[in-house]
Amino acid sequence: MKRGMVLTLTLVLMAAMAVTTANAQQYVHTDTLTGHTSGSGGIAFMDNGTLISGGYDDTLRAWDVTTGTQRWVKDVRDPVRAVALPSHDPDFIAYGGSNNFNIRMRYSSDSDWRGEVEGHTKTVISLAFKPNSYLLASGSADNTIRIWDVEDRDNLRHVRTLRGNTQQVSSVAWSPDGRTLASASLDGTVRLWNPNNGINFAVLRGHTAEVYCVAWSPDGRILASGSRDKTVRLWNPDTHSTLRVLRGHTGSVFTLAFHPNGQTLASGANDPTIRLWNPNTGAHKATLRGSFLVAFSPNGQILVGTRPGGNDIHLYRLLTVDVTGNGKVNVNDLVEVAKNYGKTVGAGANRKADVNNDGKVDVDDILAVIEAVDAAAGAPALTQRDIKPGSLQASDVHRWIRDAKAANADPAGIAALERLLAALTRVEAPPEKTVLLANYPNPFNPETWIPYQLSEAAEVTVTIHSSDGKLVRTLELGQMPAGAYSDKERAAYWDGRNAQGEPVASGVYFYTLTAGDFSATRKMVIRK
Repeated sequence: MKRGMVLTLTLVLMAAMAVTTANAQQYVHTDTLTGHTSGSGGIAFMDNGTLISGGYDDTLRAWDVTTGTQRWVKDVRDPVRAVALPSHDPDFIAYGGSNNFNIRMRYSSDSDWRGEVEGHTKTVISLAFKPNSYLLASGSADNTIRIWDVEDRDNLRHVRTLRGNTQQVSSVAWSPDGRTLASASLDGTVRLWNPNNGINFAVLRGHTAEVYCVAWSPDGRILASGSRDKTVRLWNPDTHSTLRVLRGHTGSVFTLAFHPNGQTLASGANDPTIRLWNPNTGAHKATLRGSFLVAFSPNGQILVGTRPGGNDIHLYRLLTVDVTGNGKVNVNDLVEVAKNYGKTVGAGANRKADVNNDGKVDVDDILAVIEAVDAAAGAPALTQRDIKPGSLQASDVHRWIRDAKAANADPAGIAALERLLAALTRVEAPPEKTVLLANYPNPFNPETWIPYQLSEAAEVTVTIHSSDGKLVRTLELGQMPAGAYSDKERAAYWDGRNAQGEPVASGVYFYTLTAGDFSATRKMVIRK
């Protein structure tokens, strides 16, 4: 079983699971790449099978995304913040660091040194190659954009510097035809530049806070930008007008990526989620939880997500999850996978039940279908009565839980399976109101449980502060259905440690539950 399979569900605990008419194909988390030790920075695809990542641990790493394994690692002696590869020469890697403000280049095939250019006076935040060219644009915390010609390793040269931003340039992106360079800045603007003469010929205003990212659609007809104001704006680059504003993120939008076919836009925010949109209509397609730096593979079959400062890189694969072939994804697809559970393709298994195409039907396929069900927003609740008698049994879910634990699956996935089991074994009315309850035990040492109840489904977060108001720990519980979360299997759990994993000192602490528009705070005591 592939490790780290993420399961972020909206299962109605008392009633059952969500029913949807989700798309027959969904991006499903299948692998977690581990290796960086101090956080991952820039990411870029070399080809459909190879991903390059830069790390705050002073490394460049190459990953085989078909197997989820690391191919090589190179110590570059500087925290890597940005990575870029020319579209016509993917062996050539350019990267920028946090301590050394230069831009360095090397070949990936043999790690041969290519060269280095200098000029920026602060951290290089973003890098982008002009399509089919060795012209490289760099955006920096020194408020400038620089363009470099790096084709001749013996004559690496600075072409020009673009000035006009009053704060950090957080993102740069070339139009597909290479005639325009777009930039995003913490000064709240999106700017369009003529890279041939350095003229800033348009300033796009509309965001109400810092702008962190820009991206062009493959046909060049849409320019997207993301901001701390929690929105994605789509612009007409010819008229410089807003086409539409995409809302739904609850955190700052840090990265954007268009699918190669232009029919999907991925936005990553520090909620932390990746939201998938139809850029032509603005319709929300799906939400993937846990990551917010994004990149599509050249063929669009893999979407990569990670977090700044986070060590893990998550791979989401485009899988066919319509097992029954009826054009929608719902409980019937889960039942069909259950029927084939434990079988191998070629030995009696329905080939479609092998959702991830690894030759066997196992818990990975179960999780893939459930995650696809969860990805469709606004689905009505499916009650236990809607599950045909004999089609899905609690014993099935017991077995999935056992297998998931044996394979060291992600604890969140195991917890979600346990919630599904609860949905199959009891039905109860949702609470009348959302309430934060007293933690237990209290006082405690070293761990405690924080119970609560939800009158309706909500995104739930628990924050813990010390008595002087300093943030100690954030517990992101994700989207949770209405229900009572009171026992140890369902309540929020705190191990008495801070965000760095260190045990906190004795004393009074305050915990706050945020669920949609609801917020409440209570006191607890650690006694050692």
